[in-house]
Amino acid sequence: MRPWGTVPLAEFDVYDKALKRIERTTELRLETCRKIPDGFYVVLADGPHQIRIGLNVRQIDGELSVEMPMDSLVEADAGMYRLYAVNVLPGLLSLKGGSLLLPLNTGMLCPLKGKPVVQERFLIYGEQDRWELTPALPFCAGWDDKGRGLMALARQGACDAECRVSTDGKGGGKVGFAFSLRRTWIDPVDSATREIRWITIPAKADPVMFCALRLRQHIIRDLGKKTLRQRAAESPEVKYLTQAYIMKMFFGMKNVGALTKDGVEPGKFTLYMTFDEAAECFRKLKRAGIDSVLTQCVGWNTGGHDGLYPTRFPVEERSGGEAAFRRMIREGNALGYNVQVHDNFIMQAKQSPDFDPEKCTIDVHGEPLIHGCWAAGPEVSGWPLAYPKEYIHGHLRKMKDLGLRGMYYVDYMEQPLEVNYHPVHKGPRSACARGQAYIVEECRKAFGACGTEFGFLPIAIAADHIATCGAPAHLTMCKPEWPIMALVDKDKVVPIWQIAMSGLVALEAQNGEKVTWENAMRCVLFGGVPRDEWSTRPGHMPLLDDARIAALKATYDLCIQRFGYLKFLQIVDYKRIAKNIVETAFEDGTRVRADFGKGRLFVNGKEILRNKAFQ
Repeated sequence: MRPWGTVPLAEFDVYDKALKRIERTTELRLETCRKIPDGFYVVLADGPHQIRIGLNVRQIDGELSVEMPMDSLVEADAGMYRLYAVNVLPGLLSLKGGSLLLPLNTGMLCPLKGKPVVQERFLIYGEQDRWELTPALPFCAGWDDKGRGLMALARQGACDAECRVSTDGKGGGKVGFAFSLRRTWIDPVDSATREIRWITIPAKADPVMFCALRLRQHIIRDLGKKTLRQRAAESPEVKYLTQAYIMKMFFGMKNVGALTKDGVEPGKFTLYMTFDEAAECFRKLKRAGIDSVLTQCVGWNTGGHDGLYPTRFPVEERSGGEAAFRRMIREGNALGYNVQVHDNFIMQAKQSPDFDPEKCTIDVHGEPLIHGCWAAGPEVSGWPLAYPKEYIHGHLRKMKDLGLRGMYYVDYMEQPLEVNYHPVHKGPRSACARGQAYIVEECRKAFGACGTEFGFLPIAIAADHIATCGAPAHLTMCKPEWPIMALVDKDKVVPIWQIAMSGLVALEAQNGEKVTWENAMRCVLFGGVPRDEWSTRPGHMPLLDDARIAALKATYDLCIQRFGYLKFLQIVDYKRIAKNIVETAFEDGTRVRADFGKGRLFVNGKEILRNKAFQ
């Protein structure tokens, strides 16, 4: 065992309205200390600011729990001083040498040797001003050169858990969590209890695997996530998902905002495929032997891709209109495919005839919160907890009436969490997470299954399918001047997310311009679900030509027909053998090794030969 030293139980970050700054209180008065089962309850007070909190400190199943019931918070002079954050056991996880494991991307190793002086903090589940960091999981960890370490898990109140990390420029560093209550003076404060668990990493354990498996335990035991096998047994739509090739079909879009293409007139609608052409593509795929396809029709709605949400109807006439859309759905379903759409409940375009500011998130300035600029121009973030039930259910009934079947896909979730300052519908970041999860749950009730875009944990718990959990490419978009970037190396990304969620959710393995062998290898390595995207006219997406269909068939045969069973299984081991060689092991004993440098794939020691159809 490694002694971790003596540290304060907590520090306060208090905003002083007169000074207009945050004051850190490190010397707190102990007002109460009484025994409770497995530990003690304390009241800590900051006398000058007249603020006090209560903490339950307990040992639970060999783990140290620090819990803050919010009804214990007292701000006696809230007109002058307000508590912004409580830093829990600051400095407990301090190291001289060794490595930190940060909750960035899917997990980020940070060897401390050679790191400069850095001091950083970020909220779990994202902040819009640095969304590229994609902190999708509520954990952090560290271990010394002998492998002795600690893991911190934000078990309750993770939407407001703030990871604080620093390095001293001499091979030392520390990491931990604070309970964040507010970021501004007027923030609504979540009334839910916060809790951090401190967990010893056994000396002989692989720290990456230990943290991933402890997270998985939290996801199943505390958050109630069912396995993919359980979901497939109760939902025919989930069962079909696990047997299908996901295909995004692009019909049309405008050249605006982030979708701008060089050489195309700004604001011009470009047609990439008609509904009748898509139906012919279905027939080609079926003739090629791809028997199970789950589509995401992108740009079927008014204005095309991300056109005028929340307006969806009339169906885009330039792609064929509603009659042709219904005909395409019928023909696809008759071939045994599940034809579905790409929908969006968060994006609220100001140009939409159905735009309603009362359904929007309001920013700290009292204005609708702008979240991006897509094909409808600047768009505002919706607040699902403000949506009337009929606003959701009425739309879903209309979608079912089109003949759609299979897993529904709702894009744009999970967005980095936001605070809503609306005078009626105001709410903290946790309410933002609840609202997004509510949309996914309602779509799942209506269609039997639901998938969405990003893998922040609250949405991954609600969903059956996640398009992406983050990738090293996100880190290349980060600003180099951010202090945290001095600790980030995209070659140190580790698959904590993939391991923790293996067998619990269907995760896409996405093709790019080409259907590659490397992507098929990665799909088998992590038990993924293959996805492709295409249209029939050149421009934004690849064309579904004969060569692409042949490569899709090769992927289908390998990743679904031959090794599709892996998506139901837990990953129980992960090793990075060399720079480009990775190995995973599944709970049934299957071992997969992928050598991305040489393009070689092995399953249980036997090489899987590359099909010549891969592009």
